[in-house]
Amino acid sequence: MDTLWSGSTLRIVECAPGIAELCFDRTGAAVNTIDQTLLDELDEALVQLAARDDVRGLLLTSAKDAFIAGADITVLWDMHRQWPADQIAAFCRRMQRSFTLIEDLDMPSVCAINGFALGGGLEVALCAHFRVLADDAKVGFPEVGLGILPGAGGTVRTPRLAGLPVALAWIVGARNHRAAAALDAGVVDQLASPDALRDAALQMLRQAADGEIDWRARRTRLKGGFARDDAALAAARADLGKLSRHQPAAPAVVDWLERSASMDQSAALDGEEAVFTRLVKTPTAGAMVSMFLSGQSLNQKLRKQGGAARQVNKAAVLGAGIMGGGIAYSTAVKGTAVVLKDIAQEQLDLGIGEAWKLLGKLVAKARMTEEQAHAVLASIEPTLTLDGFDSVNVVVEAVVENLGVKQSVLAEVEAATPADTILASNTSSLAITEIASALQRPENMVGMHFFNPVHMMPLVEVIRGDKTSDQAVATAVAYVRAMGKTPLVVADCAGFLVNRLLGAYFTALNHLIRDGADFVQIDRVMETWGWPMGPCYLLDVAGLDTLDKAMKYLGAAYPDVMAPPFPTVIQTLAEAGRYGQKTGAGFYKYEPDSKGRPRRSADPEVRDLIAGIQADGARDFSDQEILDRMMLAMILEAGRCLDEHVVESAVEVDTGMRLGTGFPLHHGGPLWLADQLGLPAILERCDRLIAIGGLYVPGEGLRKKARDGSRFFDAIQA
Repeated sequence: MDTLWSGSTLRIVECAPGIAELCFDRTGAAVNTIDQTLLDELDEALVQLAARDDVRGLLLTSAKDAFIAGADITVLWDMHRQWPADQIAAFCRRMQRSFTLIEDLDMPSVCAINGFALGGGLEVALCAHFRVLADDAKVGFPEVGLGILPGAGGTVRTPRLAGLPVALAWIVGARNHRAAAALDAGVVDQLASPDALRDAALQMLRQAADGEIDWRARRTRLKGGFARDDAALAAARADLGKLSRHQPAAPAVVDWLERSASMDQSAALDGEEAVFTRLVKTPTAGAMVSMFLSGQSLNQKLRKQGGAARQVNKAAVLGAGIMGGGIAYSTAVKGTAVVLKDIAQEQLDLGIGEAWKLLGKLVAKARMTEEQAHAVLASIEPTLTLDGFDSVNVVVEAVVENLGVKQSVLAEVEAATPADTILASNTSSLAITEIASALQRPENMVGMHFFNPVHMMPLVEVIRGDKTSDQAVATAVAYVRAMGKTPLVVADCAGFLVNRLLGAYFTALNHLIRDGADFVQIDRVMETWGWPMGPCYLLDVAGLDTLDKAMKYLGAAYPDVMAPPFPTVIQTLAEAGRYGQKTGAGFYKYEPDSKGRPRRSADPEVRDLIAGIQADGARDFSDQEILDRMMLAMILEAGRCLDEHVVESAVEVDTGMRLGTGFPLHHGGPLWLADQLGLPAILERCDRLIAIGGLYVPGEGLRKKARDGSRFFDAIQA
């Protein structure tokens, strides 16, 4: 093949007579990304290609395992923090102009998409007149998940190519789409196996060059407007719900697509650039981009932490209830065989039933065939004995939350497993060091705290006991990552990380209600701020009896912070038998709706109970005072966790709270929020609340950062 042009990010070769191949191949990198160098080289290469009269078609390919991953996210971070608006707009226009050069060539073009094409990568592919996608590849626009919208022609070409409903679903939804869905949507024109991808794209290109496919009509279609669809716009706005209050990118996309329907391509590109420039500077974009980069940094750290891991070919789960069945399912569905043990056949049936129910949902969503589901289920071996435990590499204990029971069960299992088998307890409160004290090999003992429901919750806290070995931690980290979840290595302390911070949050609630605040207002304020549930509703869902025990445990562990010297509202409702949804009454009353789901409503009886613990009666609080007291408690406890090295970084604190509690992404996390509020301002607010007690006493680390003028997120690093 003759080389027509070559650079450090791409090259153009003559791959067949009259056919040029533009191959993206960034030197020294595993993936292709979009940056200034690529744009410069693309401009130069395409200008030279356009001047040739011996080329009648262009094939776009990638030499990497994927087409193009998109723009370098660190550029977005710099845009948010440092770039003025005119510089952002200029970069956006530059991407648009460079990519449009592909579309404007006086020859047909076909893009062969392998692996994935995301964000800017898909925007490049859309500039070709046709697209052939590998049937194992994925494409999509993740930008709304970063607080922005596609800024290099994605909002312009998608509705003109595939229609407004598809553009709304793909851009607002911010999901990756499988090949079949992309073909059905009209985003790509053909599918091919990975091995046949290049040949299929070449065949389509030859057909276009020979006039068998009207590529000029496709190009003309992209230059005009598109059909407005009022029903699709109304449905998209209805789907936004509360999202529009906190994530401006989603409603901005809907509004922009509505306005741009009648525009020609040139005007639409200008409008897209203006919306992109505005969104990049929003606080939401700053939080989302920062958290994305932090997640990448944390993943690098986790890969290193798992470097000394034992190979896990077979796992075991002790305790086959809903939790145990969820752990077994999460293990088996990712390809690792698992033994599921219990002492009661009915519990085994429950655990296997839970796994089969979850597999059935995958089949119903066409994410797995019936045969594949049966194969996964067959890899879960139910047993009432310890037969087969001599070949397991990891054992996860998920029995009743009782120290003696856990110690007895694990000691029995330790005797039946190889000397290097890692034993993990799915405890939510008990000390790993204390559990391990009953074992012959405490160095093999680690905590592995799953959150409920296991199959949905992405976080697992990996707890290091006093004698836990590095290999035990590494094996647990690697095992959790193999499930597709995020492990967080946490020191052995009461509540670990997530429940400890929630304990401070609920302690603030106890104080607020004791001081006369209305619980309905508290829930409204916190839900309006962005939490998926207000704290009182959350307590009802989790179970006030369970949380009463947990809060007493945390109060004993952290008496200066979480042991209020008065009867708390959580304790009062639990003692009255108002456990929440499970009993039909907690803070709210619950009755099943037409589909059998619990529906909450006001219950006058609860106010009488609460009035009995409000020493000075009810009083009015401003929404801001409620928000301050609830969130400052969590922020300060997060700072204390860093001071005590419960985790190693602010990134880990905030990741744990987002993944473990649903902390609103647009606020980043407790410590990101602290930086945005300003640490000196936090100290001033704490001074006004200090009389409440230790809950509002800042730790030394936070005080020092305030004095030094530093931040928790001075740099994006784990």
